[in-house]
Amino acid sequence: MQFPQIRLQSTFIKHGLNIEKPIQDIQQPQAELNIKQPPAEMDIEHTPSKLEMDSYEARADLDLKSSRRRSEDAAQEGYQAWLDGLARMSQQGDEMMKVQNNKNAIADIARENGTDPVYDVNIAFLPRPGSFKISYDPGDLKINWNTHKPEIEVTQQKPIINYTPGKVSGYIDTWNSLKIDYTGITIDQKG
Repeated sequence: MQFPQIRLQSTFIKHGLNIEKPIQDIQQPQAELNIKQPPAEMDIEHTPSKLEMDSYEARADLDLKSSRRRSEDAAQEGYQAWLDGLARMSQQGDEMMKVQNNKNAIADIARENGTDPVYDVNIAFLPRPGSFKISYDPGDLKINWNTHKPEIEVTQQKPIINYTPGKVSGYIDTWNSLKIDYTGITIDQKG
């Protein structure tokens, strides 16, 4: 025996999507930078150094005298010899005045004048220490700086943004359907 059957055949709906991606374009113009650096100013004050060397006395110690110095020394020695002679004659005159105290005063004066003087013999270092004079002034150096800050100007540029939004559109690729079939039953459709 054959039973009536209902056969169902269905298909699902299929959706499709058209997707256009969004487009974003960003351009960043460079900022304008203007830098001015005024030059620094430098001021230098300089006092030159000074070295003085006085070898006048050292050269005189080595008998390297100028004619003027020789004349001065000779005049000084002559004056000193005159003073020494004057003192000696004055002393001898005083001794002769007091001849009653010393009976041999004239003989003593003659012996004194007739003998050679005794000289001291010694070692001398020439030139004498301290006869060569040195003085030094190092001078002075002053440096003054006057710096200037840089002048910086910045002009910013806004970014240029272009945006195209994306689109999504849907469509139906396959429609859904339901098909129903009856088998095993004869249906009179006329009546």
